[in-house]
Amino acid sequence: MRTAKFAVLLLGILGLMTQNASAQQWGTVTGRFVVNGKPNNLKDLTVTQDNQFCGNKIPDPALQVDSEGNLKDAALWLFLDRGDKAPDPHPMYAAKVKETVVVDNKDCLYDPQVALVCTGQEIEFKNSDPIPHNFKIDGFSNGGINTLVPAGGSMKKKFNSEEKSPMMAGCTIHGWMKSRIVMRDSPYMAVSGENGKFTIENLPVGKHQFQVWHPVSNYVKEMKIDGKTVKDRKGIIEIDVKPGNNDLGDIVIDANLLK
Repeated sequence: MRTAKFAVLLLGILGLMTQNASAQQWGTVTGRFVVNGKPNNLKDLTVTQDNQFCGNKIPDPALQVDSEGNLKDAALWLFLDRGDKAPDPHPMYAAKVKETVVVDNKDCLYDPQVALVCTGQEIEFKNSDPIPHNFKIDGFSNGGINTLVPAGGSMKKKFNSEEKSPMMAGCTIHGWMKSRIVMRDSPYMAVSGENGKFTIENLPVGKHQFQVWHPVSNYVKEMKIDGKTVKDRKGIIEIDVKPGNNDLGDIVIDANLLK
């Protein structure tokens, strides 16, 4: 009799847990990073090695703004105050974090300029150029690497600790080559494309903080969202996520901050 009662109680608990899980609501955040004004062009990168392949000068890809002011490579990621716990991610991310992130050496530049990686996720450092490159990555929480990758070769690596700031990737043979790796525990992060747009899928409904960053400005300390000025020395904004799509519209950054 007691066994039967316990079984009924257990089924009730399991049913309640399933109901709560299915009741979790999710929202997707979209937006576009736009520059107000015309930023100063960065100086061309001076080529000092393998000029026969790389040329003599290369436009600096750290700042890319199209004719409409759309800003590429602005990143944002979930920010937690000390002691806070990250929300459990949507089930879709279980498969996503198993994908290999590729960081390529192509035409004597890194591609992408900003890579988004979760802790424990595999990164393939690839060399598509016909000349050797040396991957040098300096982390604060993770040990660095300094490895020669021959022409057409690749190497794979996993980092198991979150980095508060993006890790710098460089090449000791070709000193002008730079890239950044955003290494986070939570998969809730995004980087803007050439049209300035970004998407963060399936966030739990509620208020969340995000940190906004760009390779040139570092943390974006001031921006306009929905016409309202947001200032924070760490580039932190708050997003109130509702069920369904949450379009932030244009996130406007003044050109003076990108220099």
